[in-house]
Amino acid sequence: MRFRAAHPILARAALAGTLLFAGLASQAQAEETNPCFTGDGSIKEVLDACATFIASGSTDNDQLIRAHSVRAMALAAIGNIDATIAELDEAVKIDATKPNSYFMRAAAYQAKKDYDKAVADLDEAIRLDGKFGDYFLLRGMVYRDKGDFDRALVEFNEKIKLDPNAASGYSKRGDVYRQRKEYDLSVADYDQVIKIDAEDAKGYVDRGWIFVLKNDLDKAEADFDKALELHQNDASALVGRGVVKSRKGKPTDGNADLALAKQIEPGIFEEIKKLGVE
Repeated sequence: MRFRAAHPILARAALAGTLLFAGLASQAQAEETNPCFTGDGSIKEVLDACATFIASGSTDNDQLIRAHSVRAMALAAIGNIDATIAELDEAVKIDATKPNSYFMRAAAYQAKKDYDKAVADLDEAIRLDGKFGDYFLLRGMVYRDKGDFDRALVEFNEKIKLDPNAASGYSKRGDVYRQRKEYDLSVADYDQVIKIDAEDAKGYVDRGWIFVLKNDLDKAEADFDKALELHQNDASALVGRGVVKSRKGKPTDGNADLALAKQIEPGIFEEIKKLGVE
Protein backbone atom coordinates (compact mmCIF):
# COMPACT_ATOMS: atom_id res chain seq x y z
CA MET A 1 0.00 0.00 0.00
CA ARG A 2 1.24 3.50 -0.80
CA PHE A 3 0.20 6.79 0.71
CA ARG A 4 -0.24 9.78 -1.58
CA ALA A 5 -0.01 13.10 0.20
CA ALA A 6 -1.78 14.87 -2.65
CA HIS A 7 -4.84 12.65 -2.27
CA PRO A 8 -7.51 13.95 0.12
CA ILE A 9 -8.66 10.59 1.44
CA LEU A 10 -6.74 7.64 2.77
CA ALA A 11 -8.16 5.01 0.46
CA ARG A 12 -9.73 2.02 2.15
CA ALA A 13 -8.62 3.08 5.62
CA ALA A 14 -10.04 1.05 8.47
CA LEU A 15 -12.34 3.90 9.50
CA ALA A 16 -15.07 3.53 6.94
CA GLY A 17 -13.39 5.95 4.59
CA THR A 18 -13.72 8.92 6.92
CA LEU A 19 -10.11 9.68 7.85
CA LEU A 20 -9.37 12.69 5.72
CA PHE A 21 -6.09 14.41 5.08
CA ALA A 22 -8.04 17.69 5.27
CA GLY A 23 -5.48 20.47 5.09
CA LEU A 24 -2.49 18.27 5.81
CA ALA A 25 -1.61 17.29 2.27
CA SER A 26 -1.70 20.81 0.91
CA GLN A 27 1.02 21.84 3.38
CA ALA A 28 3.58 19.41 1.97
CA GLN A 29 6.37 21.06 0.05
CA ALA A 30 7.62 19.67 -3.25
CA GLU A 31 11.18 19.34 -1.94
CA GLU A 32 10.21 17.08 0.95
CA THR A 33 11.38 13.50 0.66
CA ASN A 34 10.33 12.24 4.08
CA PRO A 35 7.68 9.51 3.56
CA CYS A 36 5.85 10.82 6.60
CA PHE A 37 5.11 14.06 4.75
CA THR A 38 5.09 13.01 1.10
CA GLY A 39 2.83 10.04 1.77
CA ASP A 40 4.99 7.84 -0.47
CA GLY A 41 6.04 4.41 0.67
CA SER A 42 4.68 1.35 2.36
CA ILE A 43 2.72 1.61 5.58
CA LYS A 44 5.77 0.46 7.53
CA GLU A 45 7.96 3.08 5.85
CA VAL A 46 5.45 5.80 6.65
CA LEU A 47 5.08 4.66 10.26
CA ASP A 48 8.84 4.48 10.76
CA ALA A 49 9.44 7.86 9.14
CA CYS A 50 6.83 9.56 11.27
CA ALA A 51 8.16 7.90 14.44
CA THR A 52 11.65 9.13 13.63
CA PHE A 53 10.43 12.68 13.05
CA ILE A 54 8.37 12.70 16.25
CA ALA A 55 11.42 11.49 18.22
CA SER A 56 13.68 14.09 16.63
CA GLY A 57 12.81 16.81 19.10
CA SER A 58 11.26 19.11 16.50
CA THR A 59 9.47 22.15 17.91
CA ASP A 60 7.43 22.70 14.74
CA ASN A 61 3.97 21.97 16.09
CA ASP A 62 2.29 21.92 12.68
CA GLN A 63 4.73 19.30 11.43
CA LEU A 64 4.37 17.27 14.61
CA ILE A 65 0.59 17.27 14.27
CA ARG A 66 0.96 16.15 10.67
CA ALA A 67 3.29 13.35 11.71
CA HIS A 68 0.92 12.09 14.41
CA SER A 69 -2.04 12.38 12.03
CA VAL A 70 -0.36 10.45 9.23
CA ARG A 71 0.73 7.78 11.71
CA ALA A 72 -2.88 7.59 12.86
CA MET A 73 -4.06 6.99 9.30
CA ALA A 74 -1.42 4.33 8.71
CA LEU A 75 -2.33 2.56 11.94
CA ALA A 76 -6.00 2.73 11.01
CA ALA A 77 -5.22 1.13 7.67
CA ILE A 78 -3.82 -1.93 9.45
CA GLY A 79 -6.71 -2.03 11.90
CA ASN A 80 -4.95 -0.81 15.05
CA ILE A 81 -7.64 1.58 16.20
CA ASP A 82 -6.43 1.98 19.79
CA ALA A 83 -3.02 3.11 18.52
CA THR A 84 -4.78 5.40 16.04
CA ILE A 85 -6.61 7.10 18.89
CA ALA A 86 -3.38 7.41 20.90
CA GLU A 87 -1.71 9.25 18.00
CA LEU A 88 -4.62 11.65 17.72
CA ASP A 89 -4.59 12.19 21.48
CA GLU A 90 -1.04 13.43 21.02
CA ALA A 91 -2.09 15.70 18.16
CA VAL A 92 -4.79 17.27 20.34
CA LYS A 93 -2.29 17.75 23.19
CA ILE A 94 0.04 19.66 20.88
CA ASP A 95 -2.70 22.04 19.73
CA ALA A 96 -6.28 21.70 20.95
CA THR A 97 -7.57 24.23 18.41
CA LYS A 98 -7.18 22.03 15.30
CA PRO A 99 -10.62 20.68 14.36
CA ASN A 100 -9.26 18.00 12.04
CA SER A 101 -7.64 16.15 14.95
CA TYR A 102 -11.02 15.80 16.65
CA PHE A 103 -12.62 14.79 13.35
CA MET A 104 -10.11 12.02 12.76
CA ARG A 105 -10.34 10.80 16.34
CA ALA A 106 -14.13 10.76 16.05
CA ALA A 107 -13.81 8.46 13.05
CA ALA A 108 -11.66 6.14 15.15
CA TYR A 109 -14.20 6.16 17.96
CA GLN A 110 -16.92 5.40 15.42
CA ALA A 111 -14.93 2.37 14.27
CA LYS A 112 -14.79 1.21 17.91
CA LYS A 113 -18.53 1.83 18.28
CA ASP A 114 -17.77 4.31 21.05
CA TYR A 115 -20.40 6.66 19.73
CA ASP A 116 -20.64 9.07 22.65
CA LYS A 117 -16.94 9.90 22.40
CA ALA A 118 -17.25 10.22 18.64
CA VAL A 119 -20.10 12.71 19.02
CA ALA A 120 -18.17 14.68 21.65
CA ASP A 121 -15.19 15.02 19.31
CA LEU A 122 -17.38 16.06 16.40
CA ASP A 123 -19.16 18.60 18.58
CA GLU A 124 -15.77 20.15 19.29
CA ALA A 125 -14.66 20.01 15.66
CA ILE A 126 -17.86 21.77 14.61
CA ARG A 127 -17.50 24.34 17.38
CA LEU A 128 -14.07 25.16 15.99
CA ASP A 129 -15.16 25.10 12.34
CA GLY A 130 -18.87 24.92 11.61
CA LYS A 131 -18.50 25.31 7.85
CA PHE A 132 -16.83 22.00 6.98
CA GLY A 133 -19.56 19.72 5.70
CA ASP A 134 -17.77 16.43 6.35
CA TYR A 135 -17.86 17.06 10.10
CA PHE A 136 -21.66 17.03 9.88
CA LEU A 137 -21.58 14.04 7.53
CA LEU A 138 -19.61 11.97 10.02
CA ARG A 139 -21.74 13.11 12.94
CA GLY A 140 -24.79 12.00 10.97
CA MET A 141 -23.18 8.61 10.37
CA VAL A 142 -22.50 8.23 14.08
CA TYR A 143 -26.11 9.09 14.98
CA ARG A 144 -27.26 6.66 12.29
CA ASP A 145 -25.12 3.95 13.85
CA LYS A 146 -26.65 4.77 17.23
CA GLY A 147 -30.09 4.28 15.72
CA ASP A 148 -31.07 7.94 16.09
CA PHE A 149 -32.34 8.43 12.55
CA ASP A 150 -34.04 11.75 13.28
CA ARG A 151 -30.80 13.34 14.43
CA ALA A 152 -28.87 11.69 11.59
CA LEU A 153 -31.18 13.38 9.08
CA VAL A 154 -30.56 16.76 10.71
CA GLU A 155 -26.81 16.26 10.26
CA PHE A 156 -27.08 15.06 6.66
CA ASN A 157 -29.33 18.01 5.85
CA GLU A 158 -26.59 20.32 7.11
CA LYS A 159 -23.98 18.50 5.02
CA ILE A 160 -26.16 18.96 1.94
CA LYS A 161 -26.71 22.62 2.77
CA LEU A 162 -22.96 23.21 3.02
CA ASP A 163 -21.98 20.97 0.07
CA PRO A 164 -24.97 20.79 -2.29
CA ASN A 165 -22.86 19.42 -5.14
CA ALA A 166 -21.40 16.52 -3.13
CA ALA A 167 -23.08 13.15 -3.60
CA SER A 168 -22.16 11.84 -0.15
CA GLY A 169 -24.78 13.80 1.78
CA TYR A 170 -27.61 12.66 -0.47
CA SER A 171 -26.34 9.07 -0.44
CA LYS A 172 -26.18 8.88 3.35
CA ARG A 173 -29.55 10.59 3.76
CA GLY A 174 -31.07 8.27 1.17
CA ASP A 175 -29.81 5.29 3.14
CA VAL A 176 -31.48 6.57 6.31
CA TYR A 177 -34.73 7.12 4.44
CA ARG A 178 -34.47 3.50 3.27
CA GLN A 179 -34.06 2.33 6.84
CA ARG A 180 -37.13 4.37 7.80
CA LYS A 181 -39.01 2.79 4.86
CA GLU A 182 -39.56 6.23 3.34
CA TYR A 183 -38.77 4.87 -0.09
CA ASP A 184 -39.93 7.78 -2.23
CA LEU A 185 -37.68 10.18 -0.33
CA SER A 186 -34.84 7.67 -0.63
CA VAL A 187 -35.30 7.42 -4.41
CA ALA A 188 -35.28 11.22 -4.67
CA ASP A 189 -31.93 11.37 -2.90
CA TYR A 190 -30.41 8.67 -5.10
CA ASP A 191 -31.76 10.53 -8.13
CA GLN A 192 -29.61 13.43 -6.96
CA VAL A 193 -26.59 11.16 -6.39
CA ILE A 194 -26.87 9.95 -9.99
CA LYS A 195 -27.38 13.48 -11.28
CA ILE A 196 -24.13 14.53 -9.60
CA ASP A 197 -22.16 11.53 -10.88
CA ALA A 198 -23.91 9.53 -13.57
CA GLU A 199 -20.82 7.37 -14.13
CA ASP A 200 -20.70 5.94 -10.61
CA ALA A 201 -22.30 2.50 -10.55
CA LYS A 202 -23.04 2.62 -6.83
CA GLY A 203 -25.78 5.21 -7.18
CA TYR A 204 -27.68 2.97 -9.58
CA VAL A 205 -27.17 -0.07 -7.34
CA ASP A 206 -28.44 1.77 -4.28
CA ARG A 207 -31.47 3.13 -6.13
CA GLY A 208 -32.09 -0.26 -7.70
CA TRP A 209 -32.49 -1.86 -4.29
CA ILE A 210 -34.97 0.82 -3.25
CA PHE A 211 -37.01 -0.02 -6.34
CA VAL A 212 -36.87 -3.70 -5.33
CA LEU A 213 -38.20 -2.74 -1.89
CA LYS A 214 -40.96 -0.75 -3.64
CA ASN A 215 -41.62 -3.77 -5.89
CA ASP A 216 -41.00 -1.59 -8.95
CA LEU A 217 -39.10 -4.33 -10.72
CA ASP A 218 -38.81 -2.73 -14.17
CA LYS A 219 -37.04 0.33 -12.76
CA ALA A 220 -34.91 -1.86 -10.52
CA GLU A 221 -33.83 -3.96 -13.48
CA ALA A 222 -32.90 -0.85 -15.48
CA ASP A 223 -30.74 0.43 -12.62
CA PHE A 224 -28.94 -2.87 -12.11
CA ASP A 225 -28.33 -3.19 -15.86
CA LYS A 226 -26.86 0.33 -15.92
CA ALA A 227 -24.69 -0.42 -12.90
CA LEU A 228 -23.31 -3.53 -14.58
CA GLU A 229 -22.67 -1.56 -17.75
CA LEU A 230 -20.55 0.85 -15.71
CA HIS A 231 -18.98 -1.74 -13.40
CA GLN A 232 -18.92 -5.21 -14.85
CA ASN A 233 -19.47 -7.98 -12.30
CA ASP A 234 -20.52 -5.69 -9.44
CA ALA A 235 -21.68 -8.30 -6.93
CA SER A 236 -24.59 -6.28 -5.49
CA ALA A 237 -25.88 -5.40 -8.95
CA LEU A 238 -25.64 -9.05 -10.00
CA VAL A 239 -27.68 -10.12 -6.98
CA GLY A 240 -30.18 -7.38 -7.76
CA ARG A 241 -30.54 -8.45 -11.37
CA GLY A 242 -30.84 -12.07 -10.29
CA VAL A 243 -33.56 -11.24 -7.78
CA VAL A 244 -35.48 -9.22 -10.37
CA LYS A 245 -35.24 -11.98 -12.97
CA SER A 246 -36.49 -14.55 -10.47
CA ARG A 247 -39.39 -12.37 -9.38
CA LYS A 248 -40.41 -11.38 -12.91
CA GLY A 249 -40.08 -14.88 -14.35
CA LYS A 250 -39.37 -18.34 -13.05
CA PRO A 251 -37.64 -18.70 -9.64
CA THR A 252 -34.58 -20.18 -11.35
CA ASP A 253 -34.19 -17.39 -13.93
CA GLY A 254 -31.78 -15.43 -11.75
CA ASN A 255 -29.60 -18.35 -10.69
CA ALA A 256 -26.68 -17.57 -12.99
CA ASP A 257 -26.39 -13.98 -11.74
CA LEU A 258 -26.75 -15.06 -8.11
CA ALA A 259 -24.10 -17.76 -8.45
CA LEU A 260 -21.63 -15.38 -10.09
CA ALA A 261 -22.23 -12.76 -7.38
CA LYS A 262 -21.53 -15.29 -4.64
CA GLN A 263 -18.36 -16.38 -6.42
CA ILE A 264 -17.13 -12.78 -6.66
CA GLU A 265 -18.13 -11.81 -3.11
CA PRO A 266 -19.03 -14.79 -0.87
CA GLY A 267 -20.70 -12.67 1.81
CA ILE A 268 -22.84 -10.61 -0.55
CA PHE A 269 -26.17 -12.25 0.31
CA GLU A 270 -25.76 -11.34 3.99
CA GLU A 271 -25.05 -7.74 3.00
CA ILE A 272 -28.17 -7.58 0.85
CA LYS A 273 -30.32 -8.93 3.68
CA LYS A 274 -29.19 -5.96 5.78
CA LEU A 275 -31.01 -3.72 3.28
CA GLY A 276 -34.31 -5.31 4.30
CA VAL A 277 -34.61 -7.45 1.19
CA GLU A 278 -36.12 -10.88 1.76
